[in-house]
Amino acid sequence: MNELGVRDMIERGRNSVKILILSQYWAPENGVPQRRWSWLSQMLVEQGHQITVIAPPPHYDRKISPAEWVRKFAAGGFNEEEIGDTGELILRSPFLPAGNSLTARALNQAFVGVGAVFRVLWRTGSLKGYKPDVIIGTVPAIPIAMVVWLVSKLYRRPYIVDLRDAWPDLLEQADSWNSGMGRTSLRQRVLSKGPLQIISWSTKKIMNHSLRNANAIIATSERLEQNLRSRPELHRHNGKREIVTIRNVFPPETSLAQKQTRNHNADTLNVLYAGTIGRAQNLGNAVEAVRIAKAAGLEIQFRIVGSGAEKSELRSQSADLLDSVSLEPVRPADELATYYEWADTALVHLADWEPLERTVPSKVYELLDSGIHVSAVVQGETAKLVTGLDAGDVVAPNDPQELAELWIQLARDRDRLTTSGLGHAWVKRQREEIVPQTLGDLLRAVRGAK
Repeated sequence: MNELGVRDMIERGRNSVKILILSQYWAPENGVPQRRWSWLSQMLVEQGHQITVIAPPPHYDRKISPAEWVRKFAAGGFNEEEIGDTGELILRSPFLPAGNSLTARALNQAFVGVGAVFRVLWRTGSLKGYKPDVIIGTVPAIPIAMVVWLVSKLYRRPYIVDLRDAWPDLLEQADSWNSGMGRTSLRQRVLSKGPLQIISWSTKKIMNHSLRNANAIIATSERLEQNLRSRPELHRHNGKREIVTIRNVFPPETSLAQKQTRNHNADTLNVLYAGTIGRAQNLGNAVEAVRIAKAAGLEIQFRIVGSGAEKSELRSQSADLLDSVSLEPVRPADELATYYEWADTALVHLADWEPLERTVPSKVYELLDSGIHVSAVVQGETAKLVTGLDAGDVVAPNDPQELAELWIQLARDRDRLTTSGLGHAWVKRQREEIVPQTLGDLLRAVRGAK
């Protein structure tokens, strides 16, 4: 090795940071939080840092009987250690089998958070004698916000909160979380009479405490970053806190290419939604838009590919539209390319909750990167990106008539389905230049704050 190579190794060793990441979600589960941190972990490892992760094993789609769970938990079977795909050391922690209900998921998240704290307290296995330089907690799940503060106290090290969505603001929308789920359950009616308000109030207090005392906060949109900077309840009385934006511009799993030659007539349109079918998406609005467009004479095919808490209710809402609306299961990434080739436009859809104005779905970046036309039912920063980068058309949430009229116009004027390519260049710069620089600068600043 030449002298320059030796100097580079010495410099990398001097600047290497031991990072402990606390997360509810980790690979090989395949979701936005998992893909985000697989990408960021690889970036950190390439920058010469050492990554250790405490997270439960993959379990959201895993069926496990109560008896099997008890046997494995008693035997310490959820405490395995493994090396991840990016070279990170993963220390698994226990979980509770969870369903789709908010109550079950909240209990699981709390249990995972407690399990992570005990994993640190026990200091067994690779944690024996281990002391990180920086600790990062990824939110969601909400309990991680408190856990990362506790672990930072145990290690006496600075910590960073990766705040992926507009929490705790989204707690103010709790009354709307199940609005698309059909009839209100007995559990929801009981909880909404007081317990939900108490839980929301205490959770906001805990989250604000964690955010206020964090050495840094990572936001995923500029509007969220600006909002965090402006909140008086988050102002620190001593010490400097960094707040930065790191967008979800991780490389897509699917190689998407826009279909340039379209031979359909002016009375047909293929619309694709591929993603989470959850409470924040409110896809019932899009189903109603299909109904309106079809009544106006448009031959429309709307394919919904994915899973989530609202899928069953959405199936009921679209029962009279079986020739126009299809709900399909999650597809492997290599199959989605065929779906996007079929589509004339891709739908991005959010509810009209005020905090979602500070949220940008990761699917938007994937579509910007590919150049596929976006039908965006959004507000705030997402609307600004789609419009500013000439990536598609934007309509207001909760207005199925406006969405139906957009689709009718797109079918009649197909030149509007061709985008400029500005989105691709913008995402490429974010991914290859802005994020690596921001992440590196952030670690240096936080490490210096010890």
